Amino acid sequence: MGNRVSDVGVAVVPGPKHDGMSYLLIPLIQRSSPELAPLRETLRAWVTVVATSADPCIVLNRDGRIAGVSAAAAALFGEAPVELVGRRLVGDVFTLVDFSSAAEPMPDETLVPPTQAIATGMLTRGLLRLRRSDGVTLTLDAIATALHADDGTVIGSLTFFGQLAAH
Repeated sequence: MGNRVSDVGVAVVPGPKHDGMSYLLIPLIQRSSPELAPLRETLRAWVTVVATSADPCIVLNRDGRIAGVSAAAAALFGEAPVELVGRRLVGDVFTLVDFSSAAEPMPDETLVPPTQAIATGMLTRGLLRLRRSDGVTLTLDAIATALHADDGTVIGSLTFFGQLAAH
């Protein structure tokens, strides 16, 4: 099967400041990639919601790759939104570390609320401690819910983050 171009997210760019609430949605990424399948329509709707949110939140597709990200979440992760879409949250975007004083790295396959929601199909919540690529360590409260298609299959997850501490 050949590569195909797929749009996997949107970015929010403030529009003219007529009312302070104007936004322009633009395609975030259009590239050939075997890892990024076209979004299902249901997931695309959530990506649009997240892209326009003022809260730090993300949408993962069912493979655990970022399909949509808010500007506030991108700031938490220390990267531009366009750099995050299509990447795995744990391992690509940040390193998961334990809660010890040494902050030892944990395996990439460790389930965190965004990926646990996909695996279980249920609402999950928990604390996670991560190290960004710039070395900053953060503790986040994450609450995630599975996103389901009309037929009930899990197509991804929606996660909101709250920052607890920076080290």
